[in-house]
Amino acid sequence: MKKILVIGMLFFAFNNSNAQTQVIKANPLGLLFGIANAGYEFTTTDKQTATISGLFFNVADITGVGAGVDYQFYFGEQSIRGWHAGPSVSYFSLTDNTDVSASVFSIGGIAGYQWVFGDHFALDLFGGIGFSSGGDDLSGFNSTGGTFGVSLGYAW
Repeated sequence: MKKILVIGMLFFAFNNSNAQTQVIKANPLGLLFGIANAGYEFTTTDKQTATISGLFFNVADITGVGAGVDYQFYFGEQSIRGWHAGPSVSYFSLTDNTDVSASVFSIGGIAGYQWVFGDHFALDLFGGIGFSSGGDDLSGFNSTGGTFGVSLGYAW
């Protein structure tokens, strides 16, 4: 019982620090699957943010780069912290090892929870679903699929 009380007090203390309006973050879990991505999230209104992200893709025999935009609606008292959900769009330029290339467009939605510990350390747990189209010559890129991740970042 004492452990639960201490964890609760720490959680409350971390969630009551100064309000941040921007976060730079990266998803280290993606590296396990050959995907490196990083993003810049910034406040657009009191409870909404936009994220611009870049991505490097190297899975099996397919490599490429991409960019995306997410728009998040936060359900708490402020942006950057707490439960969030919103739409996302991405574009990827991919090539396989036989020089077959494709432009892939993806649209979907993401939901998650983001913490800011202390004044600067951000942790975002998220998941989503999306539809990808345009990769006719690369198998598996015209599909619906899920995503999940853990982003670590710096907030200010």
